[in-house]
Amino acid sequence: PPNGPFQECIVTAFGRDTTRYAFPQDLLFGLTDQRPYNLDAAWTPAAIVYPHSAIEISTSVSCAYEYGVAVQARSGGHSYRGFGLGGQDGSLVVDLRFLKDFSYNSATQQVTFGSGSLLMDLDRQLAAIDRVMAYGVVGDIGTGGHLAIGGLGPLSRLLGLAADQVVSMQCVLGDGRIVTASNSENPDLFFAMKGAGWSFAIATQFTMQTSPAPSTVTSYQFNITAGTIGGLADSFKAWQKLVADPDLSRYFASTFVLTVDLAIYSGTFFGDEETFNRLNLGLSLFDGIIGISIVSRVVTTVIHEVIDIVQDLFGQIPQHFYSKSLKYTRNTLLSDSAVDTLFQYIDQTPKGVLIWFIVWDLNGGAIADIRQDATAYWNRDALFFQQSYVSDPLLPISPTSYDFLNGINALAKQLRPGSDDSAYPGYVDHLLPDPLTAYWGGNVPRLKQIKGKYDPANTFRNPQSI
Repeated sequence: PPNGPFQECIVTAFGRDTTRYAFPQDLLFGLTDQRPYNLDAAWTPAAIVYPHSAIEISTSVSCAYEYGVAVQARSGGHSYRGFGLGGQDGSLVVDLRFLKDFSYNSATQQVTFGSGSLLMDLDRQLAAIDRVMAYGVVGDIGTGGHLAIGGLGPLSRLLGLAADQVVSMQCVLGDGRIVTASNSENPDLFFAMKGAGWSFAIATQFTMQTSPAPSTVTSYQFNITAGTIGGLADSFKAWQKLVADPDLSRYFASTFVLTVDLAIYSGTFFGDEETFNRLNLGLSLFDGIIGISIVSRVVTTVIHEVIDIVQDLFGQIPQHFYSKSLKYTRNTLLSDSAVDTLFQYIDQTPKGVLIWFIVWDLNGGAIADIRQDATAYWNRDALFFQQSYVSDPLLPISPTSYDFLNGINALAKQLRPGSDDSAYPGYVDHLLPDPLTAYWGGNVPRLKQIKGKYDPANTFRNPQSI
């Protein structure tokens, strides 16, 4: 039975159909409904609802609005700090899993789909029509959060952020109104929803522009081992020099990963292996580096059969983890001696966990063609992001591990004059001293103004909302 008037309102909204809502007092709530992704952020919502339409979302949000309860949506549930569970205790969680409609308009070459669709759903649906869009590689990420935060993927250097391909979206506002956001309708809400969505509305449906699929794609992975950290540092210098080339092909996507005794250079090239090698993107990149050995795998396929060689680093098994990110621009790269200093720190500092890794993920290209103040997403000047992770399947993350990651960011900032705390909003970091500026930079004043217009009651809130 419901506890109090808010839960009673939810019960009434769904006509007492108990498959459509869950409360923390329910027997199996933790197992079947709460399902935290990061076990260090296992918040307890006031209610979780499972609507089948925008109208049902509107009705349940209206209950929260009436009783002053915070609201957050959950699409894939991959938020690093559990924002899909509210980011704090006592929120209404709107689970979007039943919003999975999909249609394709062959005249406009646009797709329309529900915000509960996962990226793997889009993979399958786009393959059937031989079209592509830029978005992330982890299949069980939800489109709802991904598109509203920016969305980075292998095709982003060619096509932009996932959010840049959105033509319009249907949104439920904090008072329950259902509106369209596009360049022609509520353009200021559209601006906000493309990068800062969790503070403004729940997107229930997206319409996006697709692109023709490239005919071939080359997946590559080079596993680099070395007797000392110096060899791995030298390999990173080669990667940073490569990606800093202003003429670098936009058909090239790349990450450089450092973990225990291993570096991995991997990604995709939207072309054939011959061109990949001719552009010196292959083994020749590491010519002349002393004391390293490389095991490589390069596979050319058609686009929809791409083997994502580096699988999702977490998968769906809940872990305790912490992550930080940091922006590098063309003007704030590491000097060679700074790379040595950073890699020495990483090598010698106690980690407190067995599972840790650092990823440098190439951005640039089409992402940077759009002005920073054109959408809420601010960090378009990122040449790459540095993401660092510590993870433990059993125990909460320890102060030692927090210190290790915070130290990486502090040192990387200190070594790069002119750099700041700018971070990717999709990699939520609860320890950022000023998260709004780190995520949305110079767009924060405008976002605050839009917030006052569309969500004056601050219904859509979490610890890092506008």
